[in-house]
Amino acid sequence: MAEIVPFRGVRYAATRGRALGQLLAPPYDLVSLEQRDELLRRSPENIAHVAIGEERAGDGPGANKYTRAAETWAGWMQQGVLRRDPGPALYALEQAFWAPDGRQARRRGFLAAVRLHEFSEGVIVPHEKTLTAPRADRLEILKAVRANLSPIIGLYRDEDRTTSRALEAVTAGELVAETDSDDGVHHRLWRAEQPDVVAALQAAVADKRIFIADGHHRYVSGLAYRKLVEAQRPGLPPDAGHNYILMFLCPMSDPGLMLYPTHRLVFGLKDFSVERLTGALERYFRVETLPEDIRRPAGRAWAIAKLSEHFGKSSSFLMVTAEDQKARVLTLRDEADLEEAELPRNETLRALDVTVLHSVVLQHVLGLSASAQENQESLTYVRDAGEAVNRVLSGEHQVGFLVNPTPMWQVQAVGDAGETMPQKSTFFYPRLQSGLVMREVFEPGTPSP
Repeated sequence: MAEIVPFRGVRYAATRGRALGQLLAPPYDLVSLEQRDELLRRSPENIAHVAIGEERAGDGPGANKYTRAAETWAGWMQQGVLRRDPGPALYALEQAFWAPDGRQARRRGFLAAVRLHEFSEGVIVPHEKTLTAPRADRLEILKAVRANLSPIIGLYRDEDRTTSRALEAVTAGELVAETDSDDGVHHRLWRAEQPDVVAALQAAVADKRIFIADGHHRYVSGLAYRKLVEAQRPGLPPDAGHNYILMFLCPMSDPGLMLYPTHRLVFGLKDFSVERLTGALERYFRVETLPEDIRRPAGRAWAIAKLSEHFGKSSSFLMVTAEDQKARVLTLRDEADLEEAELPRNETLRALDVTVLHSVVLQHVLGLSASAQENQESLTYVRDAGEAVNRVLSGEHQVGFLVNPTPMWQVQAVGDAGETMPQKSTFFYPRLQSGLVMREVFEPGTPSP
């Protein structure tokens, strides 16, 4: 099943505190244009200059954000901004943070080079669909830099706690990096070089399937890059670097693994009317207009809490509309006839809130085709509930649909069934920082194209 190997990490010469923290960045898909600009201004050596970049006037095939990323990476390696660790290792990572319920939480896992498998092989399991533009962007970055800049998050079952016991031995040793990220998460990193620890962690996943929690686009780009390399140089050995990708591996049972929702905001609908929309929705949902004024913080918090009451029960959403500045709870009717909405046949998928939202509300009622949803032609994804409400009330979007998080057992069930959820169905927290530890696809002295 899954195969993992140690790798020779690439890390910043700065290893502690703010000196390191100002060089890191969130994963590319969490960075807005404003955040990107701030990261680029923060330091000329921030990883965003490579992992995200910016388009400039006059860009073309010979000079663009991808060529600049390659030049910047090479320059940092030559100047000693980035350094290769002396030898291969696995890397233990601990993230400490405050959970939404106010308790202090901690998540532990480890970073490894994981052998790539096509999804059809059933070893690496996706749970979400991917979008065309991010796939292409991540492939171009990988082709330019030939390095994994941000780890994919992979989850696996570890009922006997083999991982936890192995990591205890590692985290008792010397830290190699420690810093805080902008979201308040405290990151601590150790190298795991001991042969018995490496063997124990390899054994922990050897008979397991790995579920991708975050990084579907990066993983698919890794598969595409592997095909490109094989076409250029078909004689490379099976253990060549392009056959692996950087992952952070964490047991599904880890108490610090948090799962949050991603909300949907809609804009650009012609002849939009709240009255017509509500009338169409009432065919499938019970619609409860909330009396509280959601323009006020207390009313907004109450409305969001009202949605939480439905978590794990019938499919429900909080609909916010700009036209009348109101919030409504939509609850799927037991007797609703959903055949014409063309829900997936798989029962596991049909039971998901996000599937009902995409198939019944977005596609069938609002008329957003599957391709329009994929290309985000009239659709925006927002992770913070308060921001989602504000962006609708401001008139930036016509209507927003806030959702509850998908329970972990449903995510597992979708993967086990070989199905994929609508894009942006899950948001696992905390996210990893780009730049904390990276992996060259082709390490010095190894076969490469």
